[in-house]
Amino acid sequence: MSTSAQNNSEVKQHFAKLFELYESNLNGRKKLLAHAYRKTAIDRLAELSFPTRRTEDWKYTSVARLLQPSYQLGLPFQMEKETLDQYSIPGLESIKLVFSNGVFNADLSDLESELPNGVVLCKLDEALAREDLKELAEAHFKPDAEEDTNPFTAINTAFSRHGFFIHVPKGVVVDKPFEFIYLTHSDEKIPVFSAPRMIVVAETSSEVSVIERYHAIGDDTVSEPYFTNTVNRIAVGANARVHHYKIQEESLNAFQVTNTEVRQHRDSIYSSYVTDLGGKIIRNNLSILLKDSNTETNMYGIYLPKGDQHIDNQTFVDHAHPHCNSNELYKGIINDRGRGVFNGKVLVRQDAQKTNAFQQNSSLVLSKKGTMDSKPQLEIFADDVKCSHGATIGQLDEAAVYYLKARGLNDSKARALLQYAFIGEVIEKIPIDSIKQYVEGVVQNKLND
Repeated sequence: MSTSAQNNSEVKQHFAKLFELYESNLNGRKKLLAHAYRKTAIDRLAELSFPTRRTEDWKYTSVARLLQPSYQLGLPFQMEKETLDQYSIPGLESIKLVFSNGVFNADLSDLESELPNGVVLCKLDEALAREDLKELAEAHFKPDAEEDTNPFTAINTAFSRHGFFIHVPKGVVVDKPFEFIYLTHSDEKIPVFSAPRMIVVAETSSEVSVIERYHAIGDDTVSEPYFTNTVNRIAVGANARVHHYKIQEESLNAFQVTNTEVRQHRDSIYSSYVTDLGGKIIRNNLSILLKDSNTETNMYGIYLPKGDQHIDNQTFVDHAHPHCNSNELYKGIINDRGRGVFNGKVLVRQDAQKTNAFQQNSSLVLSKKGTMDSKPQLEIFADDVKCSHGATIGQLDEAAVYYLKARGLNDSKARALLQYAFIGEVIEKIPIDSIKQYVEGVVQNKLND
């Protein structure tokens, strides 16, 4: 057995033992439908292999370091409201769902908030147990043994004990965004593992915003590596609107893999806004299937790796029907020994005539040891389309730096201003002012750090 295969086997055995420990504490809940699906997922994991550098979509990102620690399931930690307030977005009115080490904290959450008529916000296990929601929740949760070959999705399904389900009925607009706040803290020398799961079903002509936020409570206290393995599944009904934000400010000891699957129906709009600032190794997989005509898809991303951070964005848009539009803009700034990866694929199928697809990835590499790997891709099988893609990798314009210095800015401020102007094109796409201002602030802080 090769070293890679042996390590693969050891990692899967470790997660299987973790599942046995988790299962032993369930008592009567073993009989729940949710647990049957989780058991199927952990059994499925035994048949799968983790990606290696030989796997095309993972050639720039090794999971060996990520899988090396002997992770334990996260235990909740005590937290006061004053601590949570330190991590709030000023001016944002939201429905908060707070998690400590992956465990839902009901005391600090707004689970009892008054929701628009018919909107459901509940734990995933509850949705699977309710007769009126069971079929819908099953459709977006149960593992598909034939199609799903992603071991990280299998692990998430097996351990998604604190997943949540959101259902927005036909014609309902939810004014306040749902804000999922994932906080990690460990004052013990234990590598912590968590598996957030979010399912959003927006029915015909509805509208909803969801925000994912990831923080460590004090970088000094999270001295051990920890792993957040997230899965999101989002269904956007006909003429519905879903705005999806991710703001990642993890500890520099954090590993994170996020798999987001989106299904869009006729005349719908899905918009994604990703900001990655923290973490040691971050991998975002965003996959979007356009299931009918006249859809609009927007994907915007910011990544700022420095030190030895590694941030990898993988996107896939499947134009399977005619008259659909997709817009994609990812920008990053790489410093020190940081590494950025962008692999964006747009597939235009034969029947997808009148497709408009725009994809652009632009990066600044500001140090000799920094690395950026960019691979925008178009596969077009239709002939009546407007599609473009491109990638640029460059450095700051020294003439512009000199111009700003001549007008009174010192060298560091001049460079930070130019970097922010470069990133600002993406930040301006954020529609909620309080989130936009918050992202502006944290980006400027990192650029000035």
